[in-house]
Amino acid sequence: MKCTNCGADFASDQLRCPYCGTVNEHALQLAKELQTYDAAYEKKRDELLESGTSQVLKHLTFGLGIVFLAIAIVSVGFVAFYQYRFSERSPYQVSGTRLVRNKEMIADYLDEGQYIRAYLLASTTDPTGELFQNYPEYAEDLYDIYDYSIILVGVLQSMESMDEGDNYAALRDTDVTSFQIFYRSENDSAVNEELTREVDGFLKNYYQLTEEEIETLKTLDSGKQFTLEGSADIEGVTKRRMEAYFEK
Repeated sequence: MKCTNCGADFASDQLRCPYCGTVNEHALQLAKELQTYDAAYEKKRDELLESGTSQVLKHLTFGLGIVFLAIAIVSVGFVAFYQYRFSERSPYQVSGTRLVRNKEMIADYLDEGQYIRAYLLASTTDPTGELFQNYPEYAEDLYDIYDYSIILVGVLQSMESMDEGDNYAALRDTDVTSFQIFYRSENDSAVNEELTREVDGFLKNYYQLTEEEIETLKTLDSGKQFTLEGSADIEGVTKRRMEAYFEK
């Protein structure tokens, strides 16, 4: 543009003529408008940020309130449950004729070989759960039944996998640990003897272990690794054995 005073050419966004110093009214007005716009923009932005932060804080406070309320409800529920469990009105607190009757039923179940029923009755009517404070005379047998039930669950899950066609579900390291825990029992009762025969049968007839390998597993020191055919891959070895057995 041209200067209104000296007629020199200069850029339209310059505030003054670089030659004579005359003020460029057009550029000055534009600068004022931009300044006003910037101030309005900054104000609006601050308002939005403040409003948005407030909304976020409200939602966050509400969410945290819900979480803490849920935790409080669950905590109160747990406290109420344990207070009830250990109160005189709780079905876990048995005494007198009821306790005598429970002991008789447990003895009958053990004699009849209904081991799981004996364990369930004892564990659900004892304030200590699986410590069997109410049934000390049957505690060793009940401990063995519990360990046996863990093994049984593993076997049933393995059989279920085979029924669904998922190859051959074989012995796993976790299963070996369950067998070792069971075999470490020092209980020499008739119940333990019968359960031991069943556990031996699982290893021999289902997982295809030899009698020598079963004896090795029984006598293995704590912390020692159990191997088959010189391999630590127990699952792979038993899988191959089961495939060969079922293909016969």
